Amino acid sequence: MPSPVPQALPNLRDLVSPAGLRDPYAVYARLRAAEQAGADIGRVVVRYDQVAALLAARRLSSARVSGILAPLGAEVRARCPYLARTLEGIVAFRDPPDHTRIRRLLASTFSLRMVKRVAGMIEGLSARLLDDVAGAGEADLHRAYTLPLPALVVGAMLGVPEADLERFKDWAQDIVFLVGSGAPTASLAHAAEGHFGEMREYLGDLVARRRAAPGEDLLSAMIAAADDEGRLSEDEIFSNATFLMTAGHETATNLLSNGVLTLLRHPAEFERLRRDPALIPSAVEEILRFESPVQMTPRLAVEDGELAGRKVKAGDALLLFLGAANRDPARFPDPDRFDVARADNRHLAFGYGAHYCLGAALAREELRVALEQVIERLPGLELAADDVTWQATIDFRGPVSLPVRWKACSLPR
Repeated sequence: MPSPVPQALPNLRDLVSPAGLRDPYAVYARLRAAEQAGADIGRVVVRYDQVAALLAARRLSSARVSGILAPLGAEVRARCPYLARTLEGIVAFRDPPDHTRIRRLLASTFSLRMVKRVAGMIEGLSARLLDDVAGAGEADLHRAYTLPLPALVVGAMLGVPEADLERFKDWAQDIVFLVGSGAPTASLAHAAEGHFGEMREYLGDLVARRRAAPGEDLLSAMIAAADDEGRLSEDEIFSNATFLMTAGHETATNLLSNGVLTLLRHPAEFERLRRDPALIPSAVEEILRFESPVQMTPRLAVEDGELAGRKVKAGDALLLFLGAANRDPARFPDPDRFDVARADNRHLAFGYGAHYCLGAALAREELRVALEQVIERLPGLELAADDVTWQATIDFRGPVSLPVRWKACSLPR
């Protein structure tokens, strides 16, 4: 017999409340319980089996830019033409055949073979950042380490000069807040429009330099595809270079910060990892499941019908909560327990199906390196605050700071 339906159903506003930002998983559990009790929770999808099936469904579309920008109103959108042009060129917001065409070009650069080739670079950049703080005994590890490391890595892969990476971080933040806020404001839109204009001017100059002197970087490969084979437009080069800085920087930063924070909040598992570094690969997967850096991704119905037990019309958005699926007790035994040796850990942190994250292998490698070097270089690591502040979006999850302290050591590495 179904359980009684709660009198007050949880909703999306609960996820951006102070309590929801601290612990969205409690909200997901309430949504799951309400659905199991027979309540209508709308187009929110929180069950693992349904989320996985819908991620792979061809009856859903990822072309959702118009929906993202709709809250701005026609007048604001008309004054901000770069917003749509930038977002519409991004591979994650395209459907086949355009998605297939762009993804095929980018996929070879993010292959496992490529990641093995750049592993030494990742380790060197990580060590350099930790060298700067290891003797201090305390730092905001987010600002000093987990924020700059992914930007340095993907910047090197794109061929963006290190001195210019701060500008890309600003542009990446614009995309995060535009996509993740759920209701972008006019002021945010105008700020992003200005930054996207700056981005196009900067990339125009960089593309011209790469055309004159191609390198081994991804940007040079994208230019070659546009010039020699006509497979990429100039807009698509601009959009996806910025997207890769966003996906390769913002979400990877969240992954690294979430990983360190989760271990600090579970000291027994952290000590287990220190004693047995062979568990680091499984710890990487458990961190991805337990604190997914991307919590939700929308999909649009392309036709009227029924999906995941919900009647939908063409154009309706379904909100697929990866973070909820990864804590579904029907798929993961004791899902709120953090276990660095968890077996059968087929999480959905990187999505599933045609839009499976291009940078999954790179993100795993960055987290592996980060865990190894943080354990080695920062003995006695602990939080230096009672709590952390989380970024205020329902799409992306990560702390905005990570104050920590450790036993400083002046000995050489």
